[in-house]
Formats: sequence, C-alpha cells, structure tokens
Amino acid sequence: MSNNIHQTAIIDSSAIIEDGVKIHPYAIIGQNVKISSGTEIFPQAYLEYCEIGKNCKISCGAIIGTPPQDLGYKYEPTKVIIGDGCLIREHVTVNRASGEGNITQIGNECMLMIGVHVAHNCNVGNNVVIANIALIGGHVTIGDYAFIGGSTVFHQNTRVGEMTIVGGFTGTRQDLPPYAKIDGREGRVIGINSIGLKRRGVTLEERSAIKKAFNYLWFSDYNTKNAIEKIREELPSNKYIENLIEFILTSKRGVTKRTFKQDSVDD
Repeated sequence: MSNNIHQTAIIDSSAIIEDGVKIHPYAIIGQNVKISSGTEIFPQAYLEYCEIGKNCKISCGAIIGTPPQDLGYKYEPTKVIIGDGCLIREHVTVNRASGEGNITQIGNECMLMIGVHVAHNCNVGNNVVIANIALIGGHVTIGDYAFIGGSTVFHQNTRVGEMTIVGGFTGTRQDLPPYAKIDGREGRVIGINSIGLKRRGVTLEERSAIKKAFNYLWFSDYNTKNAIEKIREELPSNKYIENLIEFILTSKRGVTKRTFKQDSVDD
C-alpha cells in the first residue's frame, strides 16, 4: 500500500486511486470508485459508485455514492460525479442517481457544509456553497455561484438560478430565479443579490438592468407575460436579462412570487 493510504482503510479491488491521494484511518472505498490526485479522504468516510475530482477534501463520516432514496430504484448502474477542488464536510450524504446511466453531479470548487443531503439526480453547478443541514431533494438543479443557507429544504425537481442567495430555513416547492435574494417559507423574492453580482464582476449598468427587470417581474402589477414584454421593450439586452427570461419561460414548477409588504427592489 502507498504511504498515503492508512493500513486500516478498506479499499475495494475495483477502485482506481491516482497518485497523491491521501486516505485516512478507517475510511472505506467501495466498488466502482475513482479518486483523482490531490484528494484527501478523512477517517470513516464511505465512498462507492462515484468519481471524485482533483484536490478535494472528503471529511469524516461523509457518505458518497450510496443508493438513492427512491422506491423506483432497482440497483441499475448509476453514480455520483464530484468536480475538482470541492470541500465535503462531516456527515454530508450524496446519493447516486436513479435510472440507468444517470448521474448525480457536483461541480468544481463547491463547499457542502456539515450534514448537507444531496439526493439522487441532482445537478449542482460550480462554486456553489450549501450551508449546514440543507436538504436538497431529487432532480434539483442549482446554478453556478449560488449560496444556499442552512436548514433549507428544496422540493424535488425545483431549480435555483445562478448567483442566487437563499436565506436560512427557507423552503420551496417552486423555482428560485437567478440573481435573487430569497427568504421565507415559502421562499420569496426580496431583492437582487447585489453583493454576489458585484463579486462576480457584473457591471453597475448590468445590475441596474437586472434590478429594473425584477421590479417589473415581482414588484409591479404586471403579469409575467406583460412584465417580460416590458423588459424586452425598455431594457438593454444583456446575457443576465436573457438568462432570467429563459429561466422563467422554461420553468415547469413555476417561479416563486414576491414577498409581502414590499413594493420594489430596494438594493
């Protein structure tokens, strides 16, 4: 065994472990696992049916790639794919997908804090932070640079747009739009994610257009169709506006509404 793999770790013969991987005591690496270089697996983590990217840290008690909590799953071949540079903290669970050939996917540079659950067939983008004890139901999609607060609950098949920040204890059965600040149960739009947009290099002009679009969509008397018409007539087009409109038009569960007692986006 490599000096980087502790003698008490259990490694299945089918596992592929690249050079530079460190595996701590009592970790279990089960069937059909690939671990890329620079990754560190901490004590008592359990992995099966997954691919882990480079330079990740899988913390104590994390469980990756176990069967989905789906009564329709019949042990067909599926897996979890985790990108490069991810931090998976203690007691996180990420289930493999349901449906032959499908995957549950976590992008690059993500952080999943203690006790997060990511269910089957989810697709989490790049640079996503999910705080403690968040529950992500099956088939949920989360866009790049989203921040998900602690103890949040996401119904299966919902979507969270890119650069959205979701407050702690939020629950949702509907899609949460990109660039938004979301809070409450059920989660509602309370503004735009100004700080997140600035950090991602979105210009003042682009942020102003997003803010105006939000006012038409969530803080006016226009219905969604008329709000989109007003946006296209009056606002300069940019990739963020087009992505926002596309997100709304492609929603299958519907997009969440505005908060009560608020007339316009104020930041």
